[in-house]
Amino acid sequence: MSNLKINLQSTIYNLQSNNRGFIALITVLIILAVAFIIGLSNSLLNISEVNMGLKKTQSSQAYYLANLCAEHALIKLKEDINYSGNEIIEIEGGNCQILPIEGNWTVKVISNFQNQVKKIKIVVAQINPQMIIASWQEVAEF
Repeated sequence: MSNLKINLQSTIYNLQSNNRGFIALITVLIILAVAFIIGLSNSLLNISEVNMGLKKTQSSQAYYLANLCAEHALIKLKEDINYSGNEIIEIEGGNCQILPIEGNWTVKVISNFQNQVKKIKIVVAQINPQMIIASWQEVAEF
């Protein structure tokens, strides 16, 4: 009887030891899964921030390109009061279009830099002897 009692206690002890190892293994797996999910979400957030920064840079480039074309149109208009606009300027990574000059010297420019579009409208009040700009604004639509 005493031998049976020792074997029974030994079996119970072995089952408890196996359960402790199993619980420890499950705990480690859960901790690793949580750490993986946190790391993955952090990586996705970083990728999103990088994309937003890239879009902001491209938008700024489109704005500068629109201003470059607007300056180009104003220089042409100053050189030739009959300058009609209606030209496209290609620049690496983008382009801008100077639309036909309207009425009393309203200059409209559209730039596109890597799918970021900017539009500028300039109203010139006087060309000679000195050019006077009545308004210069970025617009959503003309």
